[in-house]
Amino acid sequence: MIPDQEEVLALFGTGRPMRKHDWVNMLRGLVARLLFTGHVVICAKQYSQVICDTKAWFMLILLAVIYAEFILLIVLRRGKEWKWFLLSILCYLLAVVPTLWILEIRSLKILVDGMNNTCGDDSKTSTENSTILGLQMTHQEWSVTLQQILLFVLIIGRWILPRGPVTSDQISQLLLIQIGIGADILEFSTEGLRLPEVEAQSSVVYVILAVWTASLFQFTLCLTVRKRRKPRANDKGFQKFKSFAGMCCATEVWSIIVTSSLQDGPFLLVRIYLISIQETQNQLLIFFMLKNILVLLLQCYRLWVLLNRRLNMRRSQRIAVKLVKVRHEAGDVGTLDSRMGTLQPGFMDTKV
Repeated sequence: MIPDQEEVLALFGTGRPMRKHDWVNMLRGLVARLLFTGHVVICAKQYSQVICDTKAWFMLILLAVIYAEFILLIVLRRGKEWKWFLLSILCYLLAVVPTLWILEIRSLKILVDGMNNTCGDDSKTSTENSTILGLQMTHQEWSVTLQQILLFVLIIGRWILPRGPVTSDQISQLLLIQIGIGADILEFSTEGLRLPEVEAQSSVVYVILAVWTASLFQFTLCLTVRKRRKPRANDKGFQKFKSFAGMCCATEVWSIIVTSSLQDGPFLLVRIYLISIQETQNQLLIFFMLKNILVLLLQCYRLWVLLNRRLNMRRSQRIAVKLVKVRHEAGDVGTLDSRMGTLQPGFMDTKV
């Protein structure tokens, strides 16, 4: 039996025909992925000029995963991205970050040791310029420029990608926050790796690059989605679990935890190590260390405010429910709506 149109629509996607905003979502998803592809190609081109190897072009295989996921999103979600996680940005980071690691390490070796390039011509050194898209810069300048482009691509990509359940107000707040996050990440990688005490120590360089890489993965998470309220179950144990989960697993709470664990906390530890152990005397380093301390304190305070507010709300709800039950047993007008868990008009008019 040949399935009709309704059965096909029920099998693929949301069970409805394609609409105008669905085509817009698909176009936005395609533009964002083309933006990721362009940056990966530029990084691979610079890698081939500096390292004189074509291995970086194998990173383009990960881009096939991005477009395969795009086709899956078209079929299942009409082009909208996943609710909590962005697989396209993860694949983009996995494709571009290893190349940037190698370029940065090579540029530091050139700067410290003055090593020569082994590209056929022994007289050709790696301190020469590279030309990509008509722009001619040194290898070290290209390394910094590609890191800067990476952050711009991440922020613009998050803006272009279809938002799904995230509202325009939420995405605008998210982008403003991520611009500040990107500036801190860029300063950490570029200024930290250019310190004289760091350039000659490969172990410290690897630690800084590892922390920098971990901080980038927070762009793969979408922590602005607010859960919709669902009807409450009658099971008291389930109600207690929902109360605890709502208090500890709120979206803003997770956002604070992720930012502190992936960025401000590790950045602070590295900067304290550079100042105390490596005895690095740098005003910008001290300023950003104090800034990380202040941000962590404010985030802890915000976390305490959120948890305290949720506890007060739960406490007030329990007291209100008990008072309503007492008045209901006494035969007064106030009643408890067991299905919605709200007070009927008339209860608040009575003084307790």
